[in-house]
Amino acid sequence: MKSVCFSSVKGGTGKSSICILTANYAASAGYRVLVVDLDLQNSATSYYLDSPDEADQHNIATALHSEHLIENIIPSNYPGIDLLASSLDLVKLRAISERTLKCILDSTPLPHDLIFIDTPPTYDNLVLNAIHAADLILSPVAFSQFDFKGALFFQSQLRRETDKLPSWRLLFNFYRPARSENPDSLRNQYESLFRDAFSDTIAPVTIPDTTLIRRSIDTGEPITASTAKAPLHSAIASLAAYCGADRFSGRF
Repeated sequence: MKSVCFSSVKGGTGKSSICILTANYAASAGYRVLVVDLDLQNSATSYYLDSPDEADQHNIATALHSEHLIENIIPSNYPGIDLLASSLDLVKLRAISERTLKCILDSTPLPHDLIFIDTPPTYDNLVLNAIHAADLILSPVAFSQFDFKGALFFQSQLRRETDKLPSWRLLFNFYRPARSENPDSLRNQYESLFRDAFSDTIAPVTIPDTTLIRRSIDTGEPITASTAKAPLHSAIASLAAYCGADRFSGRF
């Protein structure tokens, strides 16, 4: 079982959407997937549940508090995906030990092949729970000053406070190929800045800038390998493989 955490101190990087699409791809390819929603904004929870009332009694906050994991996992509305839903009670757990989730996962046999963890745009003990439980940590970034400074901060904290820096990768999101090789263009300057600063910590996958992501999340429009959708399909397939789901799915 492999655990993948999507984490960023900056909001709006697309981590929830990428987490959902990667989980959906893996499930569509035949993997048994568990999604853990540690974000109070509960984006993943609202996506995977038809009614939020389903998570009133069984959720990640209850699991962390009771240390009973299996009893709090609920089925999602997406075939092959189970959910540890978000809860407002997470605000009461910000002082929780940063390795609680890892200890629970290590001691609980689960039937899942992959775990995808969505986190809030913060850096606190809840995020550290996700980080310590993860085999791979992905931080989506756009080419902007705030994304760059956020990535530097995140890298610094991982280095200083954890042993997880080797598991961390930056993921270029909202990616548009360069229109020219002009090194003075702002877009090319930002890519050079990121590559010079983070070099080997950049994931070998880029997620294209496309409205298809929002349409898929908001309306359930399927992503296929058809010509118009092929770039996003290929990117998510590559990311899923990078996360450990290397079977192919033509539609998710």
